[in-house]
Amino acid sequence: MAEAKIIWQISDGKRGHENQSAGLIDALSQHLDVKTVKIDLAEHKASWLHAFKGQFPFAKEHSKPDLIIGTGSRTHSTILAAGRATNTPTIVIMAPPRGLTKLFDLCIVPEHDNRKGANILTTKGAMNRIRPSDTKDLSSGLFLVGGPSQHHDWDETKLLEQINTILDTEEATKWTLTTSRRTPESTTTKLQAIDHPRLTVIPVDNTSETWLPETLATASLVWATEDSVSMVYEALSSGAKVGLLPGIRKTGQSRVLTGLDTLIKEAYLLPFTADQTNLNEFKNPPALNEAKRIAKCIVARYFQ
Repeated sequence: MAEAKIIWQISDGKRGHENQSAGLIDALSQHLDVKTVKIDLAEHKASWLHAFKGQFPFAKEHSKPDLIIGTGSRTHSTILAAGRATNTPTIVIMAPPRGLTKLFDLCIVPEHDNRKGANILTTKGAMNRIRPSDTKDLSSGLFLVGGPSQHHDWDETKLLEQINTILDTEEATKWTLTTSRRTPESTTTKLQAIDHPRLTVIPVDNTSETWLPETLATASLVWATEDSVSMVYEALSSGAKVGLLPGIRKTGQSRVLTGLDTLIKEAYLLPFTADQTNLNEFKNPPALNEAKRIAKCIVARYFQ
C-alpha cells in the first residue's frame, strides 16, 4: 500500500486563504492518500533571507513533504524557504508579484489576473471547500449579504429594497439570510426587522464554520451581494442557481469586478434587475469545481 503523500499547508491565519488551500488539499485527497501538516506563520515564519539561502529552520520538526501549498502574499517567503530546504515542489495560490512568479513550481491564479506561463494554472475565481451537491431542496433559498469592501461602497436602503422585491415576487421559496463579518451593525438590525413568513435571518455571529457549507448543500437558489466575491464562488461551486445583488462600485474597474462581469457574460450569474427577480427561471451552467480540476492537473504533474 502506497505511503501517504505529506502536504505542508502554509497558513497565514486568514480564513479565506485557508479555505482555498484546504479546498485544493481536499480535492487532492480524492486521488491520493494525503496527510496534511499545517504550518502556521505565527510560529514558523521564514524570512526572505531564509528563502534566498534555502533554509527553513523548522524543517526538522516535521516529516519531509511531498508538496508545499500556501495562499496569500505573507506565505511566499516561507513557501520558498521550505521548498528549497526540503527540495519539494512549491505551489502558491493567488497571483504573486510578477517578478516572483518563476520562483514557485506552480502558481494557481484567477483567470482575471491575466497571467500566462508554463508554471501557471488559471481558475474561475477562488477555489474553496464547497462541492457540488445532489441534495438540493427546490424550496430552499439563501441570501448572502456582505458589506463595504475595497471595491464597493454600501447602500443598505438599496439592499433592503432588492430583498423585499424578491420576497414579494417569488412566492414558493423559504429563504434563509446570513451576513458577513463586513456587514454593518445597522444593516444587520434592519435585516432582522424584516417581517416575512418565508424569511429567517441568521447573522454570521450565530453560525458555525460548517453552517455555510451545510446550508449551501441544500439551497437551490442563492442571491449574493456582489461585494461578497468569495461567497459568490462558493455558491457557484455548490450547484445552486446564483443571482447577484448589484452594489455601488467604486471608481475604476478592478480585476475582481472584471471577473464578476465575465461570469455574468458567460451566464454563470443572474444580475438582479427590476425585470429579473426570479432565479427559478434562470438556467445556470454546471457547478464550478475548480479545486477538483486543478487537483487532477497537480496529480498528473507530480504523482504519475
